[in-house]
Amino acid sequence: MGPAHLVEVLGSEDRPQWDDATVASQYRLRVRFPEAAEREAAALAEPSHREIAARLDLRSALVFTIDPADARDHDDALSIRQGDSGGFEVGIHIADVSHYVGVGGALDREAHARGTSCYLPMGVVPMLPERLSADLCSLRDGRDRLALSVLVEFDAEGRRLTHRFAETVIRSRFSLHYEEVQEALDGRSPRGAELQRALLQLRDLARRLRARRKKVGALELDIPEVKARVDEQGQPVAIERRAHLESHELIEEFMLVANHCVGEEGARRRAGVLYRIHEPPSPERLAELDRTLKAVQLPRLGPAADPARALQALLAVPLDPPHRRLLHRLVLRSLTRARYLEADYGHFGLASRQYCHFTSPIRRYPDLHNHRRVREWIRAQRDAAWDPVALAALGAQCTGTEQNAADAEREAVKVKGLRHLEGRLGEAASGIITGVVPRGCFVELDDTPVEGFVRLSQWIDDDFVLDSSGVRLVGRRTRRRFALGDALRILVARVDVAARECDFAIEEPTRRRTRRRHGRRT
Repeated sequence: MGPAHLVEVLGSEDRPQWDDATVASQYRLRVRFPEAAEREAAALAEPSHREIAARLDLRSALVFTIDPADARDHDDALSIRQGDSGGFEVGIHIADVSHYVGVGGALDREAHARGTSCYLPMGVVPMLPERLSADLCSLRDGRDRLALSVLVEFDAEGRRLTHRFAETVIRSRFSLHYEEVQEALDGRSPRGAELQRALLQLRDLARRLRARRKKVGALELDIPEVKARVDEQGQPVAIERRAHLESHELIEEFMLVANHCVGEEGARRRAGVLYRIHEPPSPERLAELDRTLKAVQLPRLGPAADPARALQALLAVPLDPPHRRLLHRLVLRSLTRARYLEADYGHFGLASRQYCHFTSPIRRYPDLHNHRRVREWIRAQRDAAWDPVALAALGAQCTGTEQNAADAEREAVKVKGLRHLEGRLGEAASGIITGVVPRGCFVELDDTPVEGFVRLSQWIDDDFVLDSSGVRLVGRRTRRRFALGDALRILVARVDVAARECDFAIEEPTRRRTRRRHGRRT
């Protein structure tokens, strides 16, 4: 046996401030930038007069960002101007990361390797160093910032007429967050006259765009984002489902517009853009979904010949919040996973083709790649991305890093959820069964989106078997049933953060007799 070498110190497993480091190590996240990348970032400077003079100057326009309240990087901003014919020109302004990150440099190589930023409870593992992600490329209010803008003309009915791309310089006047924008849209806390008018115009236009997407079959999955709020020591303050607001939808619609404009132009030019692909679910997956819905007595897929229409109608059925979350999760599980590809096979969830990612180049490498294509179009340069083999490899690599980061984010929230439950040992709570396996069932709490496991035979004097539907456990003797979607009262019985385990007990349990029949496995 050869010598061993200390690679990294993760800290004590009972100290919550080390949780993010543990997850980062588990998922092999690149938490330190190479010296060459740091030197490259440190050498970058604020936009010069010469750089600004070479761009379309939009600093006098009312431009603003809308992001989560805790956001540190702002890579998209909006503006709106009413035209003479009753229509609008909407500016979708995206941080010009491609101006600072050259192809093949140390920053580019590291961004390519990371593929995406990863957002953990105590902070972000960024794709780019903080000098770029939180400063030069962040559209901070009151600062001159370089952008690639998509300027889109709409008629009075919200139909897209034309679009153009431009290298611009902007100066955001307001850094808004979703909750305060929602208060302005609701009239509870209006902003100044000019900003309020712009927000209402964008909201009305976004509603028309959303209605048009739904009309052609776009899906509207409502899967609440789960966030862990922590204190400075990493101790969880709250584990919460973030409400999806109309202010979120406002931003989503215009980011979709910009992404479609780039995708359509890339297809027209046969340029080397990376597309965002979401293939339709197979008939077998849809049939399995329908069987599951029937077994748990949830609304079922209708007879529509078009799968998108059938799913759309299913998702629109009114249900109480726990069963609505369950239904939308089951639908999500039946869908294929979106990925990046060098060819356009369409996006099932959006009911569209010619769609790519462009609007988040600070935190996603495919967006940075597509920015470089847009710069080439603006400057009438030859497209540099024609190698289909290299492009296919880039798509596969970016899909992999995206999935790894998403898994790490879920794991980090799970750890904080378990730490939250450590303080609730012995406490009673209500929840809903979200999964069943032969040994028992998983239960998500109603008040806090944290999941635990109930080993049924440990708390009820019976043996339970999974029935033929695969979604229900039935007691051999008592015939007592526990099915996906059932409400359940539980007690928090055991939490093991290091093992990532949490056990729930059924409230007021009847303990299983200790004497077992001869030969029965424990």
